Amino acid sequence: MSNIDERIRMAVEWLRGSQLPHPSGGAGWGWIPDVPPNPQNTAEVVCVLHRAGCEIPRAAKVAALVRATVVERPIGDEWYFRTPIDVAWRIRALRCLEVEETDPGLLGALRSLLDQQDSETGGWRMSGFLGPVSVTATAAAVQALIGGGSFDGERHQAISRGIAFLVSSVFQEPRTLPMYAAAHIATVLSRPEIVEIGDKRAERACTLAVKRLLTGLRRNECEIDTEIFRRDDLVDTWRHLTLHLAVAAVVSADSRTIFDPAVRAGIVELLEMQEVDALAIYRGGFRISTEGPVTSYATTQALEALLQVRPAINERVNPAKVYDEICRADGAHHTDPQAVATVRGRRMLMNSTAGVALLLLGAAAGGTVFALAVGFDQALGKIGSRALVVWGTLLIASGTYCGLATRFPRLPKRRVAGAVFAAFTALVLPVISFLLA
Repeated sequence: MSNIDERIRMAVEWLRGSQLPHPSGGAGWGWIPDVPPNPQNTAEVVCVLHRAGCEIPRAAKVAALVRATVVERPIGDEWYFRTPIDVAWRIRALRCLEVEETDPGLLGALRSLLDQQDSETGGWRMSGFLGPVSVTATAAAVQALIGGGSFDGERHQAISRGIAFLVSSVFQEPRTLPMYAAAHIATVLSRPEIVEIGDKRAERACTLAVKRLLTGLRRNECEIDTEIFRRDDLVDTWRHLTLHLAVAAVVSADSRTIFDPAVRAGIVELLEMQEVDALAIYRGGFRISTEGPVTSYATTQALEALLQVRPAINERVNPAKVYDEICRADGAHHTDPQAVATVRGRRMLMNSTAGVALLLLGAAAGGTVFALAVGFDQALGKIGSRALVVWGTLLIASGTYCGLATRFPRLPKRRVAGAVFAAFTALVLPVISFLLA
């Protein structure tokens, strides 16, 4: 498996090569291959390419498309891009394209974003003045407003109220924060500009958001979530790639999480979504899921995650550990906690050290039970002694399963359990029953 730098290079090359001209002028990217370039997705790609230190191809045409608030769809009707989420990404992309803060287009976008802030909650809606206030839109708006460096009193107030909304979203009851929302909140609250403020409540909210992400990664809660909103007369869907967002957010918020087995497994799972075949059409692009299509928005978010992972690896992990622990194809080490069973949706975690200990204890306990069954055969009776035999066998079988399952993490746990069950029912129990007959 290639290292992180090589994966980043491949993703950048695919994004650069997948740029398309827009029929009505400009150039950029669409969310999926059969969607023409649009301002919002183009803005996202611009931001991630800029972060990767890559020159934006055909920058003038890209800037023209990013500035557009309405484009023509293939069927001939107009497609509007002036909701808060669109405006926020437009602001960020224009700055990446080195547009001056005094530029009329940038100033107008900032004014539009400030005007669309909800007066009650301090957040932003996905659809301007329609629908509920959104964590996604609020996080995007706050980052857009922060990005300009020094700002006046109105922008400072808008940022403070937006942060307060994100913080309150973490502490609301019941605490059922979606993974994508936790990722957006952790990304914003961990920004240096926010951390420097020293708001203890915001720090606590960021910590809780990171904890939510780690829990979700351990439970594999990485399904694609959706938000429905309107762009003027059109209903649109915002798809949240939970795994891509979670990996980027948790590492950016706390680089020490790179050592967490769940984060490491998430990184490996993310890398497996990249097309690496040398002859593949979409080589370098990322899929939206393991079996999903390669898209520009999946590649953009995956590249953002890898750009967060790279400095964390360089800072926290030596090269040998990178190769052995992170960039392995299986992505698991037997000393890492592994899910050996699931009880009512909650995983039971154990590593190989605990597995061996349980194997030894199970063997000792099973042997003790067998000795009691034989020594007190007359007193217990046939039924009682056979029940002790079954119980002892179960103890040994459980220990054997835990020992094997944790020592060989590449093997599917169900296959290990099936092999242990078959071995004990087909071989061990009949032999023991024969000897005690």
